[in-house]
Amino acid sequence: MSITVMILSGGRSRRFGGVHKPGVRLGRQTVISRILGTVRQAVPEAEVWVAGTTVGLTDAEADSVGSVREEPEFSGPLAGIEAAARAMGGSEVTVILAGDMPLVRPDHLRALIAASRESGLPAAGVDDRGKLQFLCAAWPTALLRRRLADIGQTRDRAVKLLFSGLEVAPVDVDPAEIVDFDTPEEYERVARRIEAAVADTAGDPRDRTAAGADAPSGARAVPEQVLRMRDLSATELPERVWMTDAEVAAVLEFASHIKHSDSSLSPVLAAFLAGRLHAAVPREGRASVAEALAQVEQILTRPRG
Repeated sequence: MSITVMILSGGRSRRFGGVHKPGVRLGRQTVISRILGTVRQAVPEAEVWVAGTTVGLTDAEADSVGSVREEPEFSGPLAGIEAAARAMGGSEVTVILAGDMPLVRPDHLRALIAASRESGLPAAGVDDRGKLQFLCAAWPTALLRRRLADIGQTRDRAVKLLFSGLEVAPVDVDPAEIVDFDTPEEYERVARRIEAAVADTAGDPRDRTAAGADAPSGARAVPEQVLRMRDLSATELPERVWMTDAEVAAVLEFASHIKHSDSSLSPVLAAFLAGRLHAAVPREGRASVAEALAQVEQILTRPRG
């Protein structure tokens, strides 16, 4: 059975202060990285498409998925679903996931896929109040494409139009697993759930720092507040200057090296220059962190005259 998964990541996050929700951190990972990890656990063979920006994914994760933008940008999740449906290949079942739903579990995704396949209907999680979660659903791919064609114009229209007049295969789910977040207060509630779960299995997370999923073994641990500041500022910067957790860790390690050496060089200046040099060219042609740091050291130790 072939599976496609769409992760919707194209909203403005207005109620979240304009900060891109899928890219913010929860514990050691971003929201979208958590969701992608869940997808890979549930259906390792799935073709995955991100409808919207891939901000929040590591370079390796971004390379492993297809990406497409809704037209025009920020024209809503239904437009994102249409864009992904046009770009993706053929499959038997397509899973649609909101990019701000970090607690969804692999077994729930597998249950949605099984229900859709067996019934030939869209399958969606239903909570204890009988409410369907439209953005955590599995569809027969051919039916999804027919529905999109019937709707026609998708710009700024509601996702529930896909379901209008259709029977839905309901899948029972703990409502806490399909919760999303729109406001900082809702985000904090989700963060507390994750912290509590981690504390139950691996000790109190407040005693640890977040090195990041893509940080190399032995890398300097990056304080959570540094990563959060990086994420909160990312929406104001062009995509080519964003830095991964491993890149941030390497720059901090270099600044510490400068600080504790015999040099009179400023570690703050060293870190600033390293970040600027590393981001000076587009990602595909960018020098490695090590190369950028070596350039900085050469610049700062170059004899005057």
